Amino acid sequence: MLTPLTQDKWSRRLSDHLYHRAGFGGTPAERESFYQLGNDQGITAAVDSLVNPTETWASAPKPDWSTDVDPNGDLWDGDSDRRRSFVGWYMKMLREGQPLAAKLLKFLLDHLPIDMSTCSSETRFMYFIRYFEMLRRHAAGIGEDGNFRKLITEVSWSEAMIKMLDLDDSAANEINENFGRELLELFTLGVTGGYTEADVGAAAEAFTGRRLYRMQSPHPEASQVNPDYLAPEGEPMASSYQDRDRQDLLPKSFMGHERMPDGRTISSGDDIIELIFDSSACAEHLVWKLWRYFVSPEIDSAVLDDLAAKLKDEHDYQIRPLLREIFTSEEFYAESAIGHQIKDAGDYMICLQKQFEAETIPDRAMDNLNSQLNYNVAYPPNIAGWPEPVATGNEWMSAGALLLRINAPAIWSENNYDIFDDYSARRSFDEYPEVDWDEIAPPELRSSDNFPLLMARLTDRYLPLCPLRKSQVRILYNHFVKTSQRLDSLTAVKELTRMITALPEYQMQ
Repeated sequence: MLTPLTQDKWSRRLSDHLYHRAGFGGTPAERESFYQLGNDQGITAAVDSLVNPTETWASAPKPDWSTDVDPNGDLWDGDSDRRRSFVGWYMKMLREGQPLAAKLLKFLLDHLPIDMSTCSSETRFMYFIRYFEMLRRHAAGIGEDGNFRKLITEVSWSEAMIKMLDLDDSAANEINENFGRELLELFTLGVTGGYTEADVGAAAEAFTGRRLYRMQSPHPEASQVNPDYLAPEGEPMASSYQDRDRQDLLPKSFMGHERMPDGRTISSGDDIIELIFDSSACAEHLVWKLWRYFVSPEIDSAVLDDLAAKLKDEHDYQIRPLLREIFTSEEFYAESAIGHQIKDAGDYMICLQKQFEAETIPDRAMDNLNSQLNYNVAYPPNIAGWPEPVATGNEWMSAGALLLRINAPAIWSENNYDIFDDYSARRSFDEYPEVDWDEIAPPELRSSDNFPLLMARLTDRYLPLCPLRKSQVRILYNHFVKTSQRLDSLTAVKELTRMITALPEYQMQ
């Protein structure tokens, strides 16, 4: 079991750790306000301000890429334009959304990734839009949304996933196992979830017959429209439906079950999902994924078993109540967890912009940076999503990506746009405003005599969780003094900031 964190242990360091892991960090003022909330009203009040659903996304505009024309009034110039617009919209949602809703949106995109190229063309692009609207609803967690079982059911009926994993090509006489296998192996049970190859086959058989109907209502006598996946008001109805003529309706055996709990034979994909969520392995897999994402790569087996039982039996697969237990535990604030998680490319870019209090960078530039960092959010590497920073196959910390991460802060410290390898991306900064250096480093602190105060201010802003060694501070001081004497104090501050954000410590959270 987890040990509740007592109020006397609350500190700015623990507050900053929570604010980074349950979101993307923030400005010094935002972090101070969050710390004071936990100090004055208690740790649970601070955690509840993150966990309690408040983000409906209702005030967030529809993305540009959901319309027939681009913001300039012209028809979209192929999928590249739509991709850039999507990337800009998605990163804006991460930056401006309620912190935990934004972080969960990123988690869900990684856990249930969709490749835009499988949803190209004017007709099918609505599939892609709807899929991300669905993820956004569940990330917000209002009402019944935020329930992992409900989410997986909706995913299985979503046009985008049907297209992504070839469900529309799977029929009783020609079964495609892609979705059945990934449902078990990646989305719900994990590679050690206790199922067999026969179970994979049974799941694949049960999901045959799900079809796409080009935004029209299929004939009611021949098929059944999914009742749980309706289009938003004012848009064409959902185009996923069950083709009874192409579904394998034979009784099935699945994970030791010959029948459903109510005595029915096992036949449909919805039956398979119900049995999956009756398994403790499903809860264990989700807890492991959430712990690895929010806390650390390793979890004690007893803690895993306890949290899995609570997720399944007490929380009925609602994600936020489980996170509340984690965020109020001593284990979440262990020194082995604080400052020891490598920022992935998404965390890195959102955190940078928040800490500089900078305007969101233009869509084309954001897409270019993400591509160079190997974080192509519209094109995941595969259906398993993006590997962890320390995992095999990861390219976020390759030599080229690491060099870019070291140089990226110069966008704000030196107005250096040469890191973009696309001319149009560089030109998009023609009217981009400079950050407020008087707020970041007030003029009265820009002297060698006040260097300790200046460093305290900058490290509190950019490195609240990873203190620097004396040798590092000495090098930074010598460089600051030389730059001040050779050029001027403001240039020295900008160069100092760039060097701080280029340190290995800045790659951690």
